[in-house]
Amino acid sequence: MAVISGIIKGWEAASRFFSFPGVKRRTIFRNHSLKDPGLAGKVRENLQKSRPVVLLYFDLVKFHEVEQVSGFQAASKILAMFKKSLEREIPEIFPGIEILAVENLWGDDFVVLMAMEGWPEHGELQKIAVTSRIGIRERIKQEYLKITGGEPDIHVGYAVLSFKAENVESQLYTALREAQGMARGSISLETAMLLSEFREILDQARFEIVYQPIVSLRSGGILGWEALTRGPRESYFRSPDIIFSFAEKAGLLYPLERVCRRLALENLGDLGPDQKLFLNIHPRTISDPHFVRGETMRLIGEMGLKPSSIVFEITERHCIKDFPNFNKTLEHYRSQGYMVAVDDAGSGFSCLQSIAEIRPDFIKIDMSLVRDINLNSTKRALLETFITFAEKIGCAIIAEGIETGEELTTLASIGAHYGQGYFLGRPVFPKAYLDETVEVKVLRLASGRRNRAWKHAFPVGEITENAVSVRKDCLVREVKKILEENDLLDGVVVVEEGKPVGLVMRYRLDRYLGIQYGVPLYFERPITSLMDTSPLVVEEDTPIEIVSQVAMNRNRLKLYDYIFVTRNQMLKGVVSVQTLLDTMTRIRLEMARGANPLTGLPGNIAIEQELSRRARENEDCAVIYLDLDHFKSYNDRYGFESGDRVILFTAALLSSVVKKFGARNDFIGHIGGDDFIIITVPEKAEILCAKIARYFDRLIRRFYDPEDRAAGGIRGCDRSGGETFFPLISISMAIVECTGRDCLYDQKKFSEKAAQLKRYAKSLPGSVYVKDRRSRVD
Repeated sequence: MAVISGIIKGWEAASRFFSFPGVKRRTIFRNHSLKDPGLAGKVRENLQKSRPVVLLYFDLVKFHEVEQVSGFQAASKILAMFKKSLEREIPEIFPGIEILAVENLWGDDFVVLMAMEGWPEHGELQKIAVTSRIGIRERIKQEYLKITGGEPDIHVGYAVLSFKAENVESQLYTALREAQGMARGSISLETAMLLSEFREILDQARFEIVYQPIVSLRSGGILGWEALTRGPRESYFRSPDIIFSFAEKAGLLYPLERVCRRLALENLGDLGPDQKLFLNIHPRTISDPHFVRGETMRLIGEMGLKPSSIVFEITERHCIKDFPNFNKTLEHYRSQGYMVAVDDAGSGFSCLQSIAEIRPDFIKIDMSLVRDINLNSTKRALLETFITFAEKIGCAIIAEGIETGEELTTLASIGAHYGQGYFLGRPVFPKAYLDETVEVKVLRLASGRRNRAWKHAFPVGEITENAVSVRKDCLVREVKKILEENDLLDGVVVVEEGKPVGLVMRYRLDRYLGIQYGVPLYFERPITSLMDTSPLVVEEDTPIEIVSQVAMNRNRLKLYDYIFVTRNQMLKGVVSVQTLLDTMTRIRLEMARGANPLTGLPGNIAIEQELSRRARENEDCAVIYLDLDHFKSYNDRYGFESGDRVILFTAALLSSVVKKFGARNDFIGHIGGDDFIIITVPEKAEILCAKIARYFDRLIRRFYDPEDRAAGGIRGCDRSGGETFFPLISISMAIVECTGRDCLYDQKKFSEKAAQLKRYAKSLPGSVYVKDRRSRVD
């Protein structure tokens, strides 16, 4: 302690005589490891081993203004956030360096001490300082903006303690003073070390472009792809945040965007029908003296694209900070036919009036609003407001950063138009490597828990019709002859080794042959010259609800084309849109008749289909039969309306418990009257029953009058007409475990065991559950 006291006294004395810019006279250090007597020992130990110790000094610029404007609590929150970011970021940036201390000295001054292997070159130290400064700034920028409305600026300085193990205290004092002086001297560390490396990467265009899908949460179709930039894998400039932040400070923003835009277009591959390419731009680039008008138009022309295929993303931060440039940039690109998206909406500085004036085609909701939206009612309400606002001004919402199925389900349920995030698809290169069935899979996930019995019970394979197919080398005249000989045939499938590769619909073939010189031009050519190479292809187990939504979202010119159905990518058959819609109408009527009219829960038809589905997929499951005890006497005493309220309460309770404690694909059905069923995984069955019994007994009492609650039941007539006492309603549950296909093939044995357990459960007093401990139904 005496050692550090000397450092403190020395610093206080020096601060009276040295006039470093920004030095604040403080009389005490805050609590930090520099007070620890063991720290000097650690430093000394490393110096004795010829390991130099580097001191990094960090200072938040103009922090006193934050204290004055935002208040003490906001300032304290920023300091705590800054310290936490240092503790996390420094070890990540320098994993091979031993961190000795990361501490707050006083006010907004922080210090990091770390031991290195080998004496660092001056350039390496500059790189360490720059990396730390930019990395920390990017980590805290989002929260800092939310608290203060501005962006943080950080001064960084560094110093090295020599190998002399003696006078460690003096070295610490000297190093601290030197680093603080360097930080306050506004040394341009970026240009000193990293500029040459960045210019080399830029000149050689050594950037990697990856593409992330943006998906419709209403149809499952892919709206487009956002082009994202990555630097060389082993470079400091790997992160896009660091790349663009550095380029802006170095005055190289336009050259960077120019290179990245060219790479994004060159590596794109073919866009699907009506798909878009999303490109990020900075509004300031249009004012760059080297800006070349029409260059993007030339590039997209070379790629065979139209301006309407390109969406320029401009972050909302630039709308707020630099509206004139923002508006100028929008007008420039809009006048050429490009589309526009406002990025980062909802990140803490949204200006709906400005967005309304801009009238973008898309509003991208920042991931901070999307994260855990399923758990946060305030976020849901805010996003619903954005959706309503967007629809009123004629644009669409894109929710960014979706990482869980629960987030996706919530976003789909509140009406978000599009989504983007790792859960839907990670950035890939090249774009074409993404799974071609992503749109079908996404819609399956977006359907979530909605109508699960429907979703699994009616795979499109069950309505597939045989297809007429031809080989790729078949001539156009041969296909024309096939269609002429089969008046009821609307199209022909082109296959290669059993896999569908193209579709020829009758109307499309007649259109080509009906033009002037169409017959001599096409008749002797192979059918591949006229076939549609991108028909809708689905696997046979895809639910028809999903197939219909994807099919009806196609280009209107292809709306009634055949849908290919495959089994393991091999052609199984085709489905016409008419057959698909007729089947959906019939099934919806059946499902409506099967749903319980009081609770809306799936009825007996859906229950049977769910059991059949699990049997087909060979799933082990546990079936819980639930029945209310003494319900008839309650109805006699309180009337049927009160009885219906108890039934509705029971349905809501089961749904709540299953949602909170059950498995992802649990199923709840209403058999009828006061009988319910839950289908879950075996390991969840007893947990659910215990929770249901506990909550039911506690909450059912509110459905009785005070005197009946006090008595613990009611008096009424039994089945023979005699007066008797009936306890409060309780719930009896019987658990039957079922192994895979036995649920389907041994229904009689299954039902008998369930009936036995139910009778035994109802013979026991109170809310109970029973389970056959001897064996499963197997």
